[in-house]
Amino acid sequence: MKKITYLLFLLILLGCDKSASNMSFDADQAYTFLTEQCDLGPRNPGSEAIMLVRDYIKNNLEQCGAEVKTQDFSVDDSTTTYYGTNIVGSFYPRNPKRLLIGAHYDTRPWADKDKDEKNHDKPIMGANDGASGVAVLLELASILADNQPKQYGVDLVFFDLEDIGKYNDSESWSNGAQYYAKNMLTDKPEYVIVVDMIGDDDLHIPMEYYSYHSAPELLKKLVDFAEARGFDQFSRQVGQPIVDDHLPFLKEGLKAIDFIDFDYTYWHTMYDTPDKCSPKSLKAVGQTLIDFIYEKKK
Repeated sequence: MKKITYLLFLLILLGCDKSASNMSFDADQAYTFLTEQCDLGPRNPGSEAIMLVRDYIKNNLEQCGAEVKTQDFSVDDSTTTYYGTNIVGSFYPRNPKRLLIGAHYDTRPWADKDKDEKNHDKPIMGANDGASGVAVLLELASILADNQPKQYGVDLVFFDLEDIGKYNDSESWSNGAQYYAKNMLTDKPEYVIVVDMIGDDDLHIPMEYYSYHSAPELLKKLVDFAEARGFDQFSRQVGQPIVDDHLPFLKEGLKAIDFIDFDYTYWHTMYDTPDKCSPKSLKAVGQTLIDFIYEKKK
């Protein structure tokens, strides 16, 4: 990615949106966050684009007044050492009662689910699988900037090296979340909410199995808020168990849930692009989180 492109994005980011005093999630702005990430290119480990998106995330958080910290770590497999960086944006850090909302920002280095085998060694764009969750968190940052929740301080955590896993090895996924769950940079959260693959324009979020059995009261409360808004993207049906960034926190004894629509045709293919995503889907997830954070019924 050319340096001029990077400077252009920094110019776009000058200033955090301060118009969110009514705590309404701006779906169009969230979709812009999604497309801007994709404009940088695939954000796979070691790429120039992942270095650019780290600055992109940090810059947005800083413009919104967050206390920003980073956490470097590495992962070794049989042939490669991967270097990752978790990013934390803390709002109202003096409040000891914390809520952690997380998403991964890296993208899969290999389109190994693509129908064309020639694409299996190419990195994916990751519009839904990566950029959508980050987009929701960045728009939440603009809300949190000017609206202090009564109950929680909020930590937005952007995990790296989530998507380098092997399909037959559950421990090889969610590396950033694994590291962070054991080495947290903030006070222990009361709840952990992970959002992943929530931009699909045909969004359907069931109650993920591990989430339902580990933190049912939290999950049901969030779905209550979604239903109060009339969002039909959420279901009370218990879905399949998903290996994702919430599991390391569950293993540490925390209450953690995952909002994810795993039924996505373009998963780990070259076709996971912004045109498969929708502002409407981002709105449903983002507004539900806002209503939960601020305990606000429609």
